[in-house]
Order: sequence, then structure tokens, then C-alpha cells
Amino acid sequence: MTGTDHMPVSRRAIFFIGGYDPKSPDAFFHRLEREGKRFETLWDVDLSHGETSQVEPDITRQTVAARSRGEDWQVETDFHFLGLDDIVLKDFDASVLQRLARYGRTLAGYFASGTAFFFARHAWRFFLYFLYPALTLLLALGLTVGLGRAAGQAIGFMAGIGVAMIVSGIALWLIRTRTSVFHLMDLWSFSHRFALQKRPDMEAKLDRLADTINAALATREHDEILLVGHSTGGALMLDAAARCHSRSADYAQHAHRVTILTLGSTALKVGAYPAAQWFRHGLKALFDNTATGWVEYQCLTDAINFYRTNPAKLMGVDAPIVIHSIKIKNMLTADTYRRIKRNLFRVHYQFVFGNTKRYHYDFPAICFGPATITARAADRDRFSDSLTG
Repeated sequence: MTGTDHMPVSRRAIFFIGGYDPKSPDAFFHRLEREGKRFETLWDVDLSHGETSQVEPDITRQTVAARSRGEDWQVETDFHFLGLDDIVLKDFDASVLQRLARYGRTLAGYFASGTAFFFARHAWRFFLYFLYPALTLLLALGLTVGLGRAAGQAIGFMAGIGVAMIVSGIALWLIRTRTSVFHLMDLWSFSHRFALQKRPDMEAKLDRLADTINAALATREHDEILLVGHSTGGALMLDAAARCHSRSADYAQHAHRVTILTLGSTALKVGAYPAAQWFRHGLKALFDNTATGWVEYQCLTDAINFYRTNPAKLMGVDAPIVIHSIKIKNMLTADTYRRIKRNLFRVHYQFVFGNTKRYHYDFPAICFGPATITARAADRDRFSDSLTG
């Protein structure tokens, strides 16, 4: 930690990668503004959102000015969003058979490599989440075969085939329209192929992002640079940081101002894959040769993260990672928490939503408040004190 970590921030740059989500930049910044209103109400702050502008074909920026109503502090944040919507929607456009075939190869790859058993050993609830699409498809197949066989025995072989076809069609329609199974199938297929370096479209995005980050660092205009990755974005942002180092000889001299912030991260689905040595080597070079920081937030309530693990250690990387756990129920009013606690994905997204109760973790406050993430991670009370004066 440097001597400037406890100094208040006046200007910050954030680079954000979310999960495998078809959210457009407009939709993302609309959500950011909506969640920012919770921050304003909760902490007596005023936010002013500027116009969005396209920095690169897939990087959109919005400058947000924040100031306390007591005029004790003010911060300007340049918020950059890396859109994945084109990649995700392209994956969604493949035929049902293509998507099923990709997922079959993905499932086989995770089990054959031993990575699935790694999930079971270190995060059993995440392992169940990993299995969810496969188990749902197996259930649908079992119903199809079972009902078709029963019909065949009762009214004839051809009738049984007809019933099986009808049941399979209904089951497939229900799965595609009423569940997230196909979305998750594509997510796992994307993650698998990325680990195998078979997603050049994603790698090209990360190269452009790394160059944009390096350009922002070179200006020396920001007191703090946060590289934020949520969910699948945790793996992608770690790789983007490694690319910053590999693509610029000047990165190391600026790295003391850079902190990677992983939230509800699933980075180990890439980092623990045996064939992803390139990923681990990039991180090793980054942390061995630069002063880049890393803060991670995990949550027991959220099944879609590796709770109570040290991802750096499990990847064999010597990184100065600071790990904190959060409690969703302490971030939200009782009514709000009761409404969302059984919604797997809504709980997972609370990492990047605004709170309805004051708490030491608050995503908009991290983005727009005056405390650096390293100071906040080192002292929870400093975060609240910095907002309230």
C-alpha cells in the first residue's frame, strides 16, 4: 500500500466488465444511474451524470460528478464500460443443436480436465450451479423418455414416439423461454473456449481495453484507477490487467495507482482450468513485476462465486490480494432482502447494485465516493467516515 492510499480521491477512472450478459451500454448506464439514486438518498450525496461517449467500438464512457451535500468532498469519476452484448447475442443466435453440441463439449472438457471436481472440492454450491443446465436437460430427457415409453406400452409404439416428440418439444420450449438454461449453457461454453484461447473476439476486446487503460494511466490525471470485474468479468478483467502489463513497457511505473476489484468473481472457472496456463502466466508476470493491487469481495449468500477461497493462491499466483466477505442481508432493508433472497441471480447482482441500508460495502459509493478502495479495504470504518465527514 502506498502513502497516497489514505488521501481522498478527487478524480478516479473506472473500467468495468460485467458478466456474460447481453446488456447494451445504454441499458448499463441507465442501471448505473438508477442504482446511484440509492446512493444519493442513503448517504446524502448529489450525483451528476454526464453524457455517454464511445471511446472505442466496444468501450463507452460516462463522467459522473459526486459531492456531499455538506460540501465536505467532491469526486469526478470517468466510468468506462466494456460491452459484451455483441459477443453474447452472437452466441445466442446459434441454432439449438449448435448450442447443445458446444455445451456438451464444454461439460466433457470441465470433467475430463478435473476442473469440475475442483469446483466440488472448493465451492460445492458453485458446483451445483455449474451442473444446473446439465441436470435440467437430463430431467427433460428423462421425462421425454419416460412418458414416451409409458404411452408406447399403453397405446402402441408409434403413439409412444409421437408422445415423446410432443413432450420433448414442450420441454425444450419451456427450457428456452422460462429458464436461464440456454443462457448458462452459452456462458459455460464461452468460458471454456476462452480458457482454451479459442475466443479471439474476446481477446481483441481485451487488447483494446488494455490499450485504453494504459492511455488513461499515461495522462496521470486520475488519483485512482479501478479495474472492476463482476462475475465472469472477474476473469476477463484479470486478463485485461495482465495485457496492460504485457502491451506497455511503461505500465509498471504507473501500476501503484491501479487496483483490480473482483466482485462475486468466477475467475477460477478460467484460472483453475489446466489448459489455461497462458492466463496464469500473464497474472504471474503482472504481480511479480508491478505494484498492481487486487481486492476481492465474496459472499456466502451468493452461490455464483468462490466463497472463502483465495483465488490467487489456488491459481499459484503470488499476488497481494485482500479478500473480504459481505452479507447481503446487512446491505438491504428487511423487506427488500426478503423479496430477493431466493432469486439466485438478483442476489448475485447485488454486488453491483446500490444498497438500501448503510453498510461497509456499497458499489456506487466505491465508484463515486472519496475513499480509495485500498483504504476502504484496509479499514471498513474509514469508508463510512469518508462519506459522512
